[in-house]
Amino acid sequence: MLIVLAGCSAYFSRSIPATVGADQEATRRIVFHVVDAEGKRIDWNAFRRLEENGPGGYRNDALLDPATLVLARTGPLFSSNGMGDGDPSLTLPRGTSSLSLAWPAGDGYSNLVIALPADGGTYDFNKLAAAQVLGDIRVSLVQRPWYHPGTKFVGLHRMAKSEFARQRYAQSLDAGVRAEMKLLAQAGVAYARAHPNTEDWGATFDTIRGRVAGLKVEANLYPKDGWLRICFDPGVKPGYYAAEISHAHALGLRVVGQITDSSEMRRISVGAFERRTREYVGALPDVDEWETGNEVNGNWLGSMSSVVAKTLFASKYVKEHTRARVLVTLYWELGTGRAANAIFNWAQTNMTSIAPYVDDIGVSLYPRQNPMGESFDRVVSALHAAFPQQRIMITELDYDRGRGWWWGSQDSIVQGRDAVAAAYQSAIMGYAYSGGGTFWWYFVEEVTPNNALYHALKTVYTKVHVGKAAALHRLP
Repeated sequence: MLIVLAGCSAYFSRSIPATVGADQEATRRIVFHVVDAEGKRIDWNAFRRLEENGPGGYRNDALLDPATLVLARTGPLFSSNGMGDGDPSLTLPRGTSSLSLAWPAGDGYSNLVIALPADGGTYDFNKLAAAQVLGDIRVSLVQRPWYHPGTKFVGLHRMAKSEFARQRYAQSLDAGVRAEMKLLAQAGVAYARAHPNTEDWGATFDTIRGRVAGLKVEANLYPKDGWLRICFDPGVKPGYYAAEISHAHALGLRVVGQITDSSEMRRISVGAFERRTREYVGALPDVDEWETGNEVNGNWLGSMSSVVAKTLFASKYVKEHTRARVLVTLYWELGTGRAANAIFNWAQTNMTSIAPYVDDIGVSLYPRQNPMGESFDRVVSALHAAFPQQRIMITELDYDRGRGWWWGSQDSIVQGRDAVAAAYQSAIMGYAYSGGGTFWWYFVEEVTPNNALYHALKTVYTKVHVGKAAALHRLP
C-alpha cells in the first residue's frame, strides 16, 4: 500500500509552420492551442489546472519512448510566453517521442500518451489527442480479431469518428476515451468467457481481524479461482496467520503471502528482511504464492540498491525452497515523481537480476493518485514486452479518498470506487498473458455483503462464469 502520494501520424496536421531562424531551439518548439470540453480556448494556467484537476496538484507531464514507455524527461511543458496567459509549449527532443499527461474525459481522468509530430510549430492539442485515441482504438481492434464489438462501443466509436470529421476535437477525444474503455471491458469479459480457469480473482486483507466472516465474503464473491492476499504485519510471528491460511484453503481460496508491505520496506535492513523471509517461508509452507516485493519502484521504500537486494533474495529463496509462485508488484506512476521511480524506468534498471525468479508481475494501481484509463492497453502491452515470461496482473487496486484525479464520478467517492473496480477487473482479463487480479486493497473495510462495491465486482465475475457456457467459440 502506497504511503505517498504509438503513434497515429496520419492524423497529424500542422496548423502554423515552425519559425525558421538561427535559434535552433525555437525551430523545435511546439506550441499547443487547447480548448476545454465546452470548446473555449484556454491559456497556460487554465490548462495546468485542468491537467492537475485543480490548483496545487501534481505535475504529471513527461516525455517518453512511445514503445517502451520509459521516461526521458519529466515536466517538459511550459508557458509559451513565460507567463500564465501563454500557451502550453515544449521543446522537441531528438528522435521519436510521446507526451504523457493526465487529461479528463466523460469517464474521468486518463493518462494520455500522445505521439508528437516531428517538427516544431503550433498544433491543435485536442486534435492530436483525439487522433491518438482513435489510433489506439484501431490498434486494439487489430489485436483482437476475435472481439465482436458491443452496441455501446460501436455507438461511442462512431461518435468519436464523426466528431473528428466535424473538427470537434474535444468532443471526439471524450467519446474516443469512453469507446476505448468500453472496448477493453467488453473484450476482457469475452476473452475470459472463452478461456475458463485462467484468471485469478483476488482480494487483499491488510488485517485478519475479520477472521472467517471476512473470508466467507470473498469466497461467496469468487466461488472459483479466488485468491486471498494477506499483508503480513511487522513484528508479528508467522504462526499468527496459520489459521487464517487454513480457513482460506478450506473455503476454496488460494493464498498470496506478502512478506513486507511497501510501507515497511524502508524500516527493515537487508539482513533483517532476509531473516524474515526465511522465517515466514519456513513456517508457512501452504502459501501458494509469495509476494517478494511490493510497489518496489516507490520512492518511499528506501535506496534502490537495498530494495533490489531484498527482492532478489526473497524471490530466489522462495524458488529454491518451495514450489510456490513468486510475485513482484510495481507501483503505477508515470510522470508524478522522479523519472528513476517511474514504473518502466525502474523495471528496466533494476529487474534484470530479479525477473528469472519471478512468475507474475503485478501492478499496484491507485487511479486517484496516478490515472491510467485510456492508456491501459498500451501499459499492459509494454509490461508484457518487458516481461515476456511472466503473467501480467493487477495485484493491488483501490480508489482512495483525498484530492486527486477522479474516475467514474466527479462528486462521489463511492460511485468512483465502483466504476474503478468494474473497469479494471474487466479489462485486465483480455490478454493471453494475463493472470487477472485485482486484489482490492481495502477489501475488509470497503466490501461488505451486497453493498455496491461487492455487486460491482460480482457482476464482472458473473458475466464471465455465466457466459462461459454461452460462448460461441474459443478464442485463439
